[in-house]
Amino acid sequence: MVERGEDVTLTCEFDLAGEKLYSVKWYKAGREFYRFVPADWPTKQDFEQKGVIVDTDRSDSQKVALKGITVDSSGRYKCEVLTEAPLFKTLVRSGFLTVFELPEGRPEVMGGQPQYRPGDTVNLTCRAPKSIPPANLTWYINEKEAPPNLLVPYRTPVDVDGRASSRLGLRFKAQQLYFPDGRVRLRCVASIPRGERGDEKPLYAQDAHHEGVVVPPDPLSLGHDAGGALGLHWSGGRQVRVLLSTLVSCVMTRVLGFPNSSLS
Repeated sequence: MVERGEDVTLTCEFDLAGEKLYSVKWYKAGREFYRFVPADWPTKQDFEQKGVIVDTDRSDSQKVALKGITVDSSGRYKCEVLTEAPLFKTLVRSGFLTVFELPEGRPEVMGGQPQYRPGDTVNLTCRAPKSIPPANLTWYINEKEAPPNLLVPYRTPVDVDGRASSRLGLRFKAQQLYFPDGRVRLRCVASIPRGERGDEKPLYAQDAHHEGVVVPPDPLSLGHDAGGALGLHWSGGRQVRVLLSTLVSCVMTRVLGFPNSSLS
């Protein structure tokens, strides 16, 4: 892992076990960009390749120095060591170089409301600052990772400098499941891993938060339960039911209280 703009030295240490060195050649993506041949003059030669600028003064038989790392410098590098005749033994090793540029700042959460009513749609988007590579985004609901079916992926366009801003949406209905104590706590984590294994401390890890509370539904907004009874839905974790017979009784009393009124 190398930060964009830095210099880097790639090493290729070897033991020829008494054999004589014929050449050391370096390749990126299968194309040669540097060679060291003791019997030639000059002993060191470099070849133009996009993203690879060799500092020959600091390079030798067992290392090659690169200047001004760019996004195009990322890729697989191979070192090939060849011994003199008559055996011409060949030793080859390779490794991957990843160029990164850390985001400037923390991720941000867009959308969302401070209050939700039962059945409302909770709809938020997390956006990380531009970086190389784009940051990985993870949503958490009440400190549990959000299931994939609630996530809304977005394209990650790349700018002229090779940087990209990650975006990931989170969308679900306000249900008691997500408001166990009348409140939902949402967290978005943006991270860039240090390597492929993922068990090392990341190069970058920042988060953003959003909280919302559930409020009782509009008293005039009534719904039906599965049994057909008219009722108010859950509020703050409890369910309040208004029986149809009670509602009818109230209406009858109100209507009969007016003179000269009749029921149809």
